[in-house]
Amino acid sequence: MVAGDKQGAVFGAMLECPLTTTPKRKYQACLLLVGTSQTFLFTTIYGQPRIFRPTGANRYYYMCMNEFLAFGGGGSFALCLDEDLLKATSGPSETFGNECLASSTEFELKNVELWGFAHASQYLSS
Repeated sequence: MVAGDKQGAVFGAMLECPLTTTPKRKYQACLLLVGTSQTFLFTTIYGQPRIFRPTGANRYYYMCMNEFLAFGGGGSFALCLDEDLLKATSGPSETFGNECLASSTEFELKNVELWGFAHASQYLSS
C-alpha cells in the first residue's frame, strides 16, 4: 500500500501476506518465512525514505475490518486508515519501532494505492 497526505508526505506498508477482513477486532500476523519477515512500513517525511521493519516485540502486523485498516500496534497504530479512506492516523508502534509516518498524527489522505501480487508456486497446494 502506498498513501499520501495533503501536506505531501508519502508513506505505506508492505505485507508478505494477503489482507483478510475479520468481523472481530483482532490483529493478524503474517507468516514468517525462514525466521524473517518481509513486512515493513515506510515514509518519506524524514528527508529521505525510511523503512521500519518488525522489531520482534509483538506480531501485531495488521488489523483489517470493514471500519478500518491498521498496521502495527503496541502503543498506537503505526498507520490506521478509516473505512472511506479519507482520514487516517499514525503514531509510534512497538511492532515496527516507527515514529509518525505522516505530516501529523491525524490527517486527511490525498491518495491511496493498494496493490496485490499473486504468483504460481510449486509449494502451494491446490
